[in-house]
Amino acid sequence: MNSPLLKTAVHGADPNCGRVAMAIGKCEDDRDIIPERVRVAFGDFGVYPRPLLAADLADLTAVMRSEHVSITVDLGFGIGSARVWGCELSAGYIAINAEYST
Repeated sequence: MNSPLLKTAVHGADPNCGRVAMAIGKCEDDRDIIPERVRVAFGDFGVYPRPLLAADLADLTAVMRSEHVSITVDLGFGIGSARVWGCELSAGYIAINAEYST
């Protein structure tokens, strides 16, 4: 995962599916992504295209606060899968890496 905005959303337990959509939009594949076919879930909680309700926010935030946050994206292209590991992007991480020069 190479999206600073998505990494900060995970760190902040912010269930912002727009950050996932932005990361999907950065794909450099030969195929055109058809938004109506895309499905996104945080854990087992579908967040797109299903509209989120205010009542969903507490449950979804709990999912985002887990030690490991699973984000599933189905582009609707057919059979195939990939697993990508990433890390959150926290203020502490930024501070540590901004304090030295190589």
